[in-house]
Amino acid sequence: MIKRSLLQKTITICTLTTLCSGSLLSPIFLPQAQAQSAFERIQSIFTGRTREGSASGRSRGGATRSKCSQIDSKNLIALAPENNEGLTTKEYPEFWFYLPFGGDSQSPPAKFRLQDEQKKSVLTKPLQLPLPDKKGIVHFSLPKTEKPLSVDQRYRWYFTITCTNDEGSETKISVDGWIKRIEANSTLVQQLNNTPPQNQYVLYAENNIWHETISQLAQYRTIHQDDWSKLLSLYDLGEFAPSSISELNPL
Repeated sequence: MIKRSLLQKTITICTLTTLCSGSLLSPIFLPQAQAQSAFERIQSIFTGRTREGSASGRSRGGATRSKCSQIDSKNLIALAPENNEGLTTKEYPEFWFYLPFGGDSQSPPAKFRLQDEQKKSVLTKPLQLPLPDKKGIVHFSLPKTEKPLSVDQRYRWYFTITCTNDEGSETKISVDGWIKRIEANSTLVQQLNNTPPQNQYVLYAENNIWHETISQLAQYRTIHQDDWSKLLSLYDLGEFAPSSISELNPL
């Protein structure tokens, strides 16, 4: 009887140990195997395609046609997905670019234009954006004096800068692409309300919302240095990760 009692206790203990081990280990290891890092999600947006297919446009300036002496190995670059179309939830979203040279008080300003799908201008007039004094990452927001972007509408943007070539004449370099505004669903809104601002870029990335992903990550890049550096490396701009960012203010 004593031996049988000990045997039953041993079986009971082993059974409980097995059950507990399974219940404790599963939540720890399975989600880690299935989880996708924030940067992997950003990279998938960068290389992915929208439901409408690949949008036409050009994210890099025509380096082969430009002979501006200020430009080194990198030309004008739009920090946009490879298909040149990014999503936003904002009425007045931010746009991001790499400028290959700086300007001074005599430099022509950059020009930004925005059109709807019927090729009608959305802005009252093209934005005139003075250049910073050095090359690097820049950004600007659509002015709130303009008409807000409409939900479920696609818009085409054009960004142009002017430089002076070796002969002293001006050369224009342009990039262009698409942006579409969508409505944030209730789940995303609730998640954003419950998430610290410095981590919200992850939620935007999980929902394929490019413009807010890069804006939030750039704002808190000192906290998320690795993801910011990796994002810039997608454009071969990793060397600018520690550098300051210039905001362009319309004239």
